[in-house]
Amino acid sequence: MRRSSVQKFFAGKTVLITGGSSGIGKALALKLAQLDAEVAIAGKTREAVDSTVHEFKRAGFTLESFVGDLASEEATLQLVDDVLAQSGPPDILINNAGFATYRIFAQMTPVEISDLLAVNLLAPIQLTRGFLPHFLARGRGAVVNMSSIAGRIPLTPNMIYTTAKHGLVAWSQCLRFELARSGVQVNVICPGRVVTPFFDHETFREREQPREARHTVPLSLVVERTIDAIIRNRFITYIPRSFGLLAWTTNALSFAMQPAFARVVRKRLDLMEGTDPNATIRQ
Repeated sequence: MRRSSVQKFFAGKTVLITGGSSGIGKALALKLAQLDAEVAIAGKTREAVDSTVHEFKRAGFTLESFVGDLASEEATLQLVDDVLAQSGPPDILINNAGFATYRIFAQMTPVEISDLLAVNLLAPIQLTRGFLPHFLARGRGAVVNMSSIAGRIPLTPNMIYTTAKHGLVAWSQCLRFELARSGVQVNVICPGRVVTPFFDHETFREREQPREARHTVPLSLVVERTIDAIIRNRFITYIPRSFGLLAWTTNALSFAMQPAFARVVRKRLDLMEGTDPNATIRQ
């Protein structure tokens, strides 16, 4: 699609991006600002958000900013109130914030499990619920959910992240059915591994990397395909496209794929240090 058409689509539209102070969210914010959208970002800490705002200001762009820890339901609901009070409902909500830890299930703490589900699944649901009445009243709007290839195939270690992302895809599909005649669109993005601060968590740094981790998706491609998905109202977008075939074969041909896929997962587990769950459980 020509740049003039893309710019015309986004010019003047208000966009709220969670997790907008780093990684995919920050890159999307920059691209949308360049397309003359009115961009607001939400981040976990004031320091990170302000740093991004100042960086964009030096580049000639203005961002609205909000702070909220999406692991907290109270903070998530407050974020909705803050956005509505400060700038009104966005035209496009991009539920991008997320994080993962690289542990087997028996090594995870109750707090980790709760936080992973809250940030990756419950926060997008609550944020969408908060803005949806305004979308419906206008008869337009877009809910863009940043999932992962982990939302389409069963990957572990990090099974709670995988569970949350599967839930995000399923919820998005149900929501799309409900909103089919409303003028409100729902889009899901499923990228592979993108090198961003997402992987700064100590459980990723302090381990040997599996072979597939060397295959990464360019951040620019995620931005480009996300923009295209919004414009074309494509429900699910795999990045790279070959992951769509991987997801289909893993699910549709599970009886044939299961042994090979189980070997891949077993290799990932074998790289874990201290895979004895009793060695690292924390209360």
